[in-house]
Amino acid sequence: MKKILIPVLSFLICFTIIWKWTFGFSAFTIFSYKLQAAGDIPRVFPDIPLINQKGEVFHIKEKHKYVLVNFVYLNCPYVCHKVNNQLEHIYHLFDRFTISSKLEFVTVSFDLQNDGLEKIRKYRNYFGSDIDGWSFALPYQSSQESFNQFLGKIGIWKYTIPGTGIINHSIYLFLVSPDNKVIKVFDPARESDKTIVEQINSCL
Repeated sequence: MKKILIPVLSFLICFTIIWKWTFGFSAFTIFSYKLQAAGDIPRVFPDIPLINQKGEVFHIKEKHKYVLVNFVYLNCPYVCHKVNNQLEHIYHLFDRFTISSKLEFVTVSFDLQNDGLEKIRKYRNYFGSDIDGWSFALPYQSSQESFNQFLGKIGIWKYTIPGTGIINHSIYLFLVSPDNKVIKVFDPARESDKTIVEQINSCL
């Protein structure tokens, strides 16, 4: 009996620990774990002042429209630029009326040491002057600690590799409603542009 009981108990303990660590087997990466730890959707989008490429200070909650928010850093060697190029394609799948009246894009840099206003302004210009309703932004007068707390509340994981300037991070897109709640989270690496647009349109 003991020979059977010990392996069974060991299995149950391991099963319970893994189940708890993975939020019921729904989070198997550090990215998905951090997202799940932020809480169920819909949930309030945490507030922080941001400053855009024009030098204008704003809050997401004051937009009073749907906002698609993502996080990048401009020295990123690959994935950030790929996601922003994908976002540009997604942007052009919406008509101008929707962009001007219902939906806005906000891309926030989390590299407080290397990304400044002039840098994000130049980067924003790469996408052309015909794109309205897409702001590139930085946290405004925020310490690294408070900004990290903000990212954690959203569900973004990031880690700066010491001595390299390289930041490993989540690439989720967050759809924030006019009443300032996260209502959809998209993974651009796993969802097609068409699927993302269809889900956004279903909310508008």
